[in-house]
Amino acid sequence: MIIVKLDALSYLKIPLHETWFGLNKTWRGVVVMPLLTVAGLWLSFLLAECWQSSLFGTHSVWGLGILLGFGYVIPELPNSFIKRRMGVKPGEMSERSPWVFSLFDQADSVIGCVLVYALCGVGNLSLWVTLFLLGTGIHLLLNVLLWSLGLRKNPL
Repeated sequence: MIIVKLDALSYLKIPLHETWFGLNKTWRGVVVMPLLTVAGLWLSFLLAECWQSSLFGTHSVWGLGILLGFGYVIPELPNSFIKRRMGVKPGEMSERSPWVFSLFDQADSVIGCVLVYALCGVGNLSLWVTLFLLGTGIHLLLNVLLWSLGLRKNPL
């Protein structure tokens, strides 16, 4: 959200497909999320090394980070596509079933990342369920925080 608010990398602020996904799903997100995920995963690798843990197995920071970044971005698209078909404007909440769409808005990216972990053989069912629950909860809390700081239009 900081990159969006600062309008950093504005030359990448090109909608993926305005009619299908709206103006908010841009190439900037497709490029930035995987790269920022690599940075976050690199920090996780350093911490895992300090704890002498092999949580991520033999996966490289770059490989798993890029996959997780795309795992975050791509699952957002079907939800945006459905909302555009329903006439919901980008960045707005659906008037029909707002809680369902709000929950899915928070969970779609988490589901994508959990699927990446599962497909890469990282973790087990217990870890994936935990990641889903914690990830969705943290996503909700961060959105409320960003909203309270004025970096987001709505809390959900």
